[in-house]
Amino acid sequence: MYPEIKEEIVNTGNYVVVQRQNFRKLCKITKDGTFTLNKKQIEVNEIIGKPYWTTFKMIPSNKGKNNMALEVVERAETSEDLKKGLISGVDNRSITDDGTSQKLSKEDILDLKEAGKSSNEIVGCLIENSSSFISKTEYSQEKYIKKKETKYYKYLTILKPTICLLQEIYFKQDHGKINCIRMDTLSQILSYCDVKADGQYLLYDGGSAGLVTAALLNRIGAQTEGTLINIHPGNHPNLTLVLAMNFPEEQLNRLQSVNLYTFLRLYHQGIEVVEAGLTKMYSENKKSVDNMKRTHSDSEDDNSTTKKIKLEDLSSEKKEALESKEDNQKTSTNNSVIFKKPKWLCETQKVVESLKVSKVEGLAVIAKEHPLNIVNALLTFLGTSKPFVIYHCYREPLQETYVALKQRKDVINLKLFSNFFRGYQVLPNRTHPEITTNDLGGYLLSGYLVN
Repeated sequence: MYPEIKEEIVNTGNYVVVQRQNFRKLCKITKDGTFTLNKKQIEVNEIIGKPYWTTFKMIPSNKGKNNMALEVVERAETSEDLKKGLISGVDNRSITDDGTSQKLSKEDILDLKEAGKSSNEIVGCLIENSSSFISKTEYSQEKYIKKKETKYYKYLTILKPTICLLQEIYFKQDHGKINCIRMDTLSQILSYCDVKADGQYLLYDGGSAGLVTAALLNRIGAQTEGTLINIHPGNHPNLTLVLAMNFPEEQLNRLQSVNLYTFLRLYHQGIEVVEAGLTKMYSENKKSVDNMKRTHSDSEDDNSTTKKIKLEDLSSEKKEALESKEDNQKTSTNNSVIFKKPKWLCETQKVVESLKVSKVEGLAVIAKEHPLNIVNALLTFLGTSKPFVIYHCYREPLQETYVALKQRKDVINLKLFSNFFRGYQVLPNRTHPEITTNDLGGYLLSGYLVN
């Protein structure tokens, strides 16, 4: 007997993928929240508590003209029913586009929308009142129906976020946000890094909005012994797509994010040197703040005479409150604040100590800058006979990295390649390459570290 699959429910704070025909959008579900879709504000209260893959119909809301509420339906309408029994012409040469073929006016169409008519009913009325529709070819009729259906479509489906969906959404909107990583490139990064459920892996993510981090963490899986160390260049890691995957807390706790500079300095110099530098910097900042407060208090002393005159006019309760406030300010400036070890330093120290005990089983470097120095610094933490993979959007930095790594005696099986393939539209009587294909896909450099 197969185990029973538990139905997943959308809860407050979860991320969902909203699909309306071929358009997809990532949204976070909040109580009494909304998201924008086709210049309309969609209310999300109806989504909370419903399972994924539920289909909703957009209906007018009482909160405003541009607000739309959601109603659960069993299935969305399709245009296949409209295509049955249509009579088509041979060619479109006899059709004249003079704007008079449609008998319905703009006001009539608005009346149909306000009356709550479905997209199929509106498109059916447009077909019936069009004098040139019958003369169009079958391909032109399908194109017309698809265009009008997209305009008046009122259904959307809530999908569970996956790595494939998130990559597709971000690649279509702005491929630069995920460093131009295609789905086939991402799959090869996981394969060449040999990500498994019970290993410790090291990742440098220089700007993919957390896509590669989410992919590696998803491949490691929940309720496993695998861990992922995410090294980032800035002060804070970009984990947008990691949060969008709705990982359980147990799985997120096995992701450790540390700063690259702090990590390397702590590993090579030790915790004492780092703490001494932080203490010195903190004391210098405190002195500059105290000097600013002292100059500010001197300027306030110039007006002390006028303040004393005003104090005499105040009541006794207000005088006591003002005097106690001044005493607190004096004591706070005189007392020295003890330096405490920040949380990010404690987390970095734990990562360094774990890597001193055992090295990682795979290394992935996703760089926007030149990756050579980063790779040379991080190969120290890679185990013997373990793989590494480097991704860059352009070929030239990887060529220079290939030449530098080829001179090392402990690196073998280096391969620099690109896996770009052009997509093709395959339809009856109209098969051709996709015209709007993005040629950016990046390049990969893979290899193994040996003794």
